Amino acid sequence: MTRSPDRDDEPRPTGAEATARPVGSPQSVDAEVAGQQVRSPVRRGGQPVGSHPARREPRLAAGGPPVGRLGRVAAGLLPAPAAVAIALVGGACSAAQGIVNGALAQRIGTPVLAALISNGLATLLLLVAACALPAVRAGLRRLRHDRLRPWQYLGGAFGALFVAGSALTVPILGVAMVTVVQVCGTSIGGIVTDRIGLGPTGRLPVSPVRLGSAALAVVAVAVAQLGRPVGQVAVGLVGFVLLLGLGLAVQSALNGRVNLVARDVGSASLVNALVGTTVLSLATGVFGAFGALPAHPPGGTWWLYLGGVLALVVTGANLLAIRTLGVLRTGLAVVAGQLVGGLLLDRFVPGGAHPTPTVLVGAALTVAAVLLSGVASGRTRR
Repeated sequence: MTRSPDRDDEPRPTGAEATARPVGSPQSVDAEVAGQQVRSPVRRGGQPVGSHPARREPRLAAGGPPVGRLGRVAAGLLPAPAAVAIALVGGACSAAQGIVNGALAQRIGTPVLAALISNGLATLLLLVAACALPAVRAGLRRLRHDRLRPWQYLGGAFGALFVAGSALTVPILGVAMVTVVQVCGTSIGGIVTDRIGLGPTGRLPVSPVRLGSAALAVVAVAVAQLGRPVGQVAVGLVGFVLLLGLGLAVQSALNGRVNLVARDVGSASLVNALVGTTVLSLATGVFGAFGALPAHPPGGTWWLYLGGVLALVVTGANLLAIRTLGVLRTGLAVVAGQLVGGLLLDRFVPGGAHPTPTVLVGAALTVAAVLLSGVASGRTRR
């Protein structure tokens, strides 16, 4: 007598025997249903979730690191107030570096050679750190394995070009004009690089608030420079300085990309320093060909050679802050740190200049520009 397939007492195959049944048969359907009931969802990496709900993956910005609270923690990003504070410290150290390098340039008579000495010392310190610290070597290995495009390693070249270009343009245009045009170029460059996603934060939209904060920063620097001598205004040189300022924004964006891959500030700083030292060496050779270098090695007190140490702090602060703030906001915070740091140096360093009301107003306006850019950043991330 033939047994009915619907009877409950019929033995049913399990395991491999069940999977061998023809697709569509009642036994194979039962096996598939049972398998779906037993099978548990799997997280990335093959680990079963079990009864716990799957953790939500961080939301990615276009071309950048995760955003949102969970994403910032996963990416190791700093909170925005901490990043702004670090950028301010970097700007203050940049002001101190300018004083030290300026004194060294006066001693040896060549700003480009002074910058080469400063950059060379920073490179030497970073090479020692690479030999002593495993984290720096690990970051260099990541850069070797997860390679960026060759041009993305050239951030240090833009900083070196700015130093060499400033040595040529400051005697003609004056410090005030070069500073204002440079900040204007850096602000424009920050908006553009954030918009196209060149930096580590990915694409950030252009908004009226961001444009207003950049314009306010330019006005602030212009107010702070009132009363300083302005040289002959040559349109070609002004455009050249504007391009140098744009290059500084590109430098910050590219260095941020390198740091994103290396996951180590020391490794990214070493790449920046090596590229910058190479370009400054070439520039120094060009100046030497025209007889613009001293015949004897520079001497002087020990503090004249602290520019390299300060350069490491400035570069590290930019790398730490830019992943959270983006290129524009980091640049604005650095400018604010430069003005505020300059005020503090004038106040406490012997022989410092007495701050004028215009400098105080300019410093206050740059801080307002940083706060305004923070409002734009908050709206963008929401």
